[in-house]
Parts: sequence; C-alpha cells; structure tokens
Amino acid sequence: MTKTLQSIIAASISCLILIACSGNDVYNSYVALPNTGWGQDSLAVFRTHIDDASKTYDITFQIRNESNYKYANLWLFVDVISPDGELQRDTAECILAHNDGSWIGGGWGSLYSIQCPYRLNTRFAKTGNYTFRIAHGMREDDIKGIHSLGLRITTKSEEE
Repeated sequence: MTKTLQSIIAASISCLILIACSGNDVYNSYVALPNTGWGQDSLAVFRTHIDDASKTYDITFQIRNESNYKYANLWLFVDVISPDGELQRDTAECILAHNDGSWIGGGWGSLYSIQCPYRLNTRFAKTGNYTFRIAHGMREDDIKGIHSLGLRITTKSEEE
C-alpha cells in the first residue's frame, strides 16, 4: 500500500471518528506542524468563543505523532488568554508511549493519534473569545515526528 493511500485512509477514518464524536464539541481544530521539525519558538495557536460560562467543559489536546518520534512523551507550554486579556500559563505532559515503547494511540501506517486530557470538568471564568498558545517544552529546540496538534473543547452532558 502506498504512503498516499495510507494517508487518505487515515484521514478518512479520522474524519468519521470526528463526525461521530462531535455531538458536544464547542471547538475542535488541528494545526499541522512542519515536517522539518517543530521549533521551540513556534506556537500552535487556537482561538475559540465560549458562549456559556455556567457549563462544565473538557479540554483535550489531540496529538498525531509519527513512528519516528524519538520520545515517549511530549511536554507542552500552554498560555490561555481570556477575553479580558488575562494570561494563564501552564505546563502539560502528554504520554504517547507505553513503558515497552509501543505507541498508546491508535494509528494507521506510521501515524498515531492520541487524546491527551488537559483540563477536565472545568469552567471558563467568563464568556467571550479565548486564545490558546501552545509551544513544545522538550529539551531539544526542534523536535521531529509530531505531525499535528489539536485542541478539542467539549461540554459535559447532563448525564455525566
């Protein structure tokens, strides 16, 4: 099977999963990262509007890594900017591989995808536009093998 066909199949499966799971999505977007490497000074930026500050939300990072990624985890430096410009800084670790080195996420070919919980059962302080700026926090300046980074915000259903 050619790499192009594998990519098309993987993208199709990802789209079907996203459509099936998007019932409570407030925001769901990916940023493609350069094949040459994700530079430490390069930010993945996500902008979203929160309509209801009374609801409870789950915020999840979605990471697509290639099999050539040489680490078992990914550290992220996260800036969340609220509608009034208040900045919250945070650090998050996403575990991508088991202790034996096998990838945790599902995949097809050499691309693996994982959902990494960031803030679960959280509330936004106010309604309005929020910006998430994310940089990698690995010790190398440029890391290779992270294909794309996503941010997903979902509302909690009342049954949960």
